[in-house]
Amino acid sequence: MTSHPEGLSRELIALRVSHELRRGMVVNLGIGVPTLVPGHLPPDHGVLFQSENGILGLGGLDDSGAWDREHINAGGQAITLVAGASFFDSATSFAMIRGGHVDVSVLGGLQVASNGDLANWMVPERGGGSMGGAERKST
Repeated sequence: MTSHPEGLSRELIALRVSHELRRGMVVNLGIGVPTLVPGHLPPDHGVLFQSENGILGLGGLDDSGAWDREHINAGGQAITLVAGASFFDSATSFAMIRGGHVDVSVLGGLQVASNGDLANWMVPERGGGSMGGAERKST
């Protein structure tokens, strides 16, 4: 039987990411492990989190059990909000990201190869971007 090396825990990865963030940054959080990052920062961290489904001012995961169905992140998890949070449509959200108004994007890897590469492939029938942000390249 082949043994596989044990990887880092989800919490340890989120903690490591949190150490890269600085006061004043606008940070997009993808689904999965990235949603754990705010929980590893002190309350006065000064980082403004953004979610692709149209929230700026994401506070972190809400595990109180009494959450508002409209306060969810891109992965559908209940979240808290910081004072002054704002809501907008997905087009505006992605325009913020593509327009350079976000300092850091923390991506969740749906599939990661043993060498650390994130999954990224093109589905030609789709006609646009695909899994992992793959785009059709002209040759």
